[in-house]
Parts: sequence; structure tokens; C-alpha cells
Amino acid sequence: MARMMPRRTGVRMEKGEVVRGRYQIVELLGRGGMACVWKATDTQTGELVAVKEIRADQYNQGRLGPAERARQETELLKRFEREGQFLADLDHPGIVKLLDRGLHRGAPCLVMEFVDGEPLDRFLGRFRPLPFGAAIAIGVEIAEALVHAHAGWVIHRDLKPDNIVLTADGSVKLIDFGVALPDRPDATRYTAYGATPGTVGYMAPEQLQGQQKVTKAVDHYSYGCVLFELLTGRQPFIDRPDRNCSTQHQQDMPPRVSDFRAGNPAEVDDLVWHLLSKDPHRRLDSLAWAVGILRPHLPAEGSPEPNPELVPDPTTRYRLPGVVAAPSVTGRAMRIPVARPAAGRGARLGGDRDQFDQLHAHAVAEMAGPDIGPALERLEHELAHARKSWGLGHLPVAQAQLLCADAARLRGDWEAAGALYRAVAKALEYRTAPAFRAAALEAWVGVAECRIPAGDLQGGFDGWADVVHEIAGLVEAPARVVARCHEVAVELEERGRAEGVRSFLELLSRE
Repeated sequence: MARMMPRRTGVRMEKGEVVRGRYQIVELLGRGGMACVWKATDTQTGELVAVKEIRADQYNQGRLGPAERARQETELLKRFEREGQFLADLDHPGIVKLLDRGLHRGAPCLVMEFVDGEPLDRFLGRFRPLPFGAAIAIGVEIAEALVHAHAGWVIHRDLKPDNIVLTADGSVKLIDFGVALPDRPDATRYTAYGATPGTVGYMAPEQLQGQQKVTKAVDHYSYGCVLFELLTGRQPFIDRPDRNCSTQHQQDMPPRVSDFRAGNPAEVDDLVWHLLSKDPHRRLDSLAWAVGILRPHLPAEGSPEPNPELVPDPTTRYRLPGVVAAPSVTGRAMRIPVARPAAGRGARLGGDRDQFDQLHAHAVAEMAGPDIGPALERLEHELAHARKSWGLGHLPVAQAQLLCADAARLRGDWEAAGALYRAVAKALEYRTAPAFRAAALEAWVGVAECRIPAGDLQGGFDGWADVVHEIAGLVEAPARVVARCHEVAVELEERGRAEGVRSFLELLSRE
């Protein structure tokens, strides 16, 4: 498609106007300093859509001279074009979908799916603080959408409740990628004159300090702020008479979720704490870790409705997996039955541990073969249900998750594999029985290996070396863990760490 550079800017659409020969404007949904968003009808399908048009005539009006205004206007147009490209590349149910883009009367516009829902900030205004299960459900879906964006090398840079929509069925949509940035060191910043992209209450310290080379860690920090607010009903930092919010984000230690919410699980408390670290290198490598930590706390199937009742209810898909929520004519949610999978590959095993253990055994046998077969695919399908029913403290469930992590690793999905490994390692951290300790060590080897292709060679080496040290102190080293250590050693040697690896391998060579 040709570049979306307009012949003239500042065009305003009007009610009834047909955009690009197809989308008839219904009403204005919102207006900002840089763009307007309109509700429109697709005349070919009858579906509602959202049309976003640029408003370059409003950009820094009256503040700049003609030459500087022209330069800034051009950069704004390029940023708008880049937003369209990002949305075209990102295909995830938790991210607003781009349907069309191009020019209308010489000005660029984006046509997106119409998200029928409520911004998260308004939802929180009605239900503050949220019931724990609802907060976790929303937090998981935001993290999953961001993991997808980051896998596509896109940094949102303005994650906040205003840019998160809770749809009529309780699911999450991320919107407004207007200041998003490619996750590359050489990426061009198309930023307003004298402005810092983002919203102060949710901005990472490095953003507030004006650092140009930001990474996806800024989204991790913003996500930590949102998750804190979901769990406590307030932002981690708010303006005080003696100290503004920006200064607190840059200099003050963050509060703990447990300071404001009693009974919060320690691992969730620690997760938010790490996400709010001042040092971007101390935040999580990937929000896939956050998903792994939060998922075990999702509402279990058959759990009661949240109290107070939420409309929309983000927990419905987890409490009642056989139904979806839809708005009724009264605005309240009504439940619509959905056909459950028939017996076979997609059917649930229910609460039968023996069947799950047998499925795990079949999957282990398949992993020894050349291709992933139906048992392993079924195991991956059943794993989330098994974790909810019996937890990772049930050794076969932990071992099954290790197997699924191995499968993800062999497919090259390092982030997903790392999250699965780490969840097992943390769940079994204090279990001392030999079988549990062997599973935990195997998980930590997996965590170390997944850091290597992500560019954290030192972290991978250090994690691997820690496991080797512990194995060397055991009376009987687990054969599977020793074999995995040798596999990772080969990879470390290939990446230039041969000398350090050999000294540690000597510890494994004893009888």
C-alpha cells in the first residue's frame, strides 16, 4: 500500500459522510489533541466500526513557527502511519483489530473494529477495589495481550486504564497505539515537541527522566501500576502536597499491594513489587512470567459470582467456561449456553487424576519420537485445568508442565517455555523430597536455557551454574537433570562460554 502522506491535513469528518466509499459516519466517539475517533457503519456488512482521523491542524497550534510546525506535522503523520502498521501486524483477541486504512480527502485514517465496552478507568470508578478474582482475570488478559505485542517488537508506551476496554462479555481489549514504538535501538521517535509520551501516573522512571532508548520494560512498569490499581483500588503513587507523583515514581520505593489489601498471595505481592522496580533490568524479562504467576489464582470453574456483582463480569469465562456473557436489552449480562466439546481430543478429563497421569505417560512416550503427537497436544490442552484442580504441588502436574515447557522450547517459543519452567520452579521451591527437588532443578535448568536465546547469556550461565553446584552436592544426582545440564552446556560453549563451562562440568564428572 502507498504511504499515507496526505495532500492536506486538518480534515474533519461529519455525520452521514461516507469514508473511503464504504464507512458511513454515525457520531463522534472521542476527540484528542492529535486525532478524532468516530463511530461508523460498514455499508457493505452492516457492522459498526471505529474510524480514526488525524487532526494535524490542532497539533501544537500557536506554539511553533511555520517551519517547525511543518516538521512536527510531518512527524505526527509518520507516527499515525506507524500506528496503522502496528495494528495491521498484531493479531490478538486482546488488541483492537485494524480493518482498513488509507486516505480520505487526502488525509490518513484508520478503520478499526468497534469495541463495545467500557474503559477500565470508568469500570474501576464503579467497582473499587475489585474482587480479587476479577482483578486477576483482567490482569491476566492484559498481560497476554502485551506479551503478543512485545513478541511483535511493539512497545505500547502508554498503558493505562483509559487505554484498556472491558467489553460486554468481560474480556479485555488494548487500544490506542498512537505513541507505540518499535522495540529496536535505532527506532525513530516521532514525539511531540517538548513532550514525553505516556501518562504520569503510569509512566516508568526512565520515561519520566526523558531517556530516549526505552525498552518493553516501560510497559512492564506501566502494567505493574495497572495491576496494583486493579488489586488495591488506587495507583501506587498519587500527588501529595510535599511530593508530586512524578518524583515519587522516580525516587520513592513503591508500596506493597499487601499494605492495602489483606490476604493477598505473597507471589502476587512480589510480582507487582518487581514490576515496579526503578531499575528496568530488575523487572521481569517477559510478562509471560506474570501470566504464569497469576493464572493459578484465576477463579476456578464453579466458583461463586463476585461480590459485589460485576457488569460486565470478567470472571465468567473462568467460572463458567461453558457460557459466554452478552449484554441484554436492560444492559445487564445474560448467559448464553455454548456447546461443550464432545468426548475425544477436546474433552475435559474432569477430576480424574489417574486419567491425567496416564495421558502424561503417553505424552512422555511421544516426546521420545520425531513429532509431537495427539497425547502431547491433549496434555497441553488439559494442563490449565489440572493446575486449577490439583495445583503444581501435585508432582504429576508439575512434571506434565515441564513436558509442555520442553515442547514449547523445542518449537522455539522461548518466552512461553520460560514461563512454564519458572512457575514449576517457584511452586516447588520449598519441597525437599528427592522427586520434587529433581523436578525443581530441571525447571531451573529450563529457565536458564530460555534466557540464552533472549540475549541474556550471563543470566543463562549463572542459572545453569547454580544448578550444577547443587547437583554436585547431592549424594545421588538425578540423571534427567544431569543430562539437561550437559545439553545446556553445549549451547553455552557454542556461544563462547567454553572455558567457564568446562570448570563446572568437572563437578558433574565424578561418579
